[in-house]
Amino acid sequence: MKKQFNRMKQLANQTVGRAEKTEVLSEDLLQIERRLDTVRSVCHHSHKRLVACFQGQHGTDAERRHKKLPLTALAQNMQEASMQLEDSLLGKMLETCGDAENQLALELSQHEVFVEKEIVDPLYGIAEVEIPNIQKQRKQLAKLVLDWDSVRARWNQAHKSSGTNFQGLPSKIDTLKEEMDEAGNKVEQCKDQLAADMYNFMAKEGEYGKFFVTVSSFP
Repeated sequence: MKKQFNRMKQLANQTVGRAEKTEVLSEDLLQIERRLDTVRSVCHHSHKRLVACFQGQHGTDAERRHKKLPLTALAQNMQEASMQLEDSLLGKMLETCGDAENQLALELSQHEVFVEKEIVDPLYGIAEVEIPNIQKQRKQLAKLVLDWDSVRARWNQAHKSSGTNFQGLPSKIDTLKEEMDEAGNKVEQCKDQLAADMYNFMAKEGEYGKFFVTVSSFP
């Protein structure tokens, strides 16, 4: 509770300009952070539009999807009509066309399952899992930096309060120094992990781009 209070106090001071805000990320990492927002938006909307293109039920296997396709219903209608017309020319044509439509429906269901597995699901993973996890780490780092700034401000204030008599508040200053060092270590650890995850994500941009290449290769 005390840490939360100090954090909110420090944030308020930074907001009104009474305290400086420490930025621990390099310019490269800040650029990656901004790009993550764009990449997430692109993947999210691409996933949404691709799902909207499906004629079958999203998340089902090829067999169940095939049964629900409009093409399958059309094929069944043609095949039933051919049986009513028995051995007439029109009946044979309807049977042949019904078989063709059913084959198209089967291929469409298999195609949709492939697109879902190889493209749609990975895009969802990027937009809703990978990038949010990195952004969650970023928020955690911001909290740790705020804690670090807060204890550093209190440590500086304790020094000013002690004046020339440094021995006046030795125990409090020592305690704050330990707290400040611990907060700084947590910031460094979180920053290093965040930087590693950011660079690792950006290194896979080419791999992610293949999803869109696969989509554009479809007729």
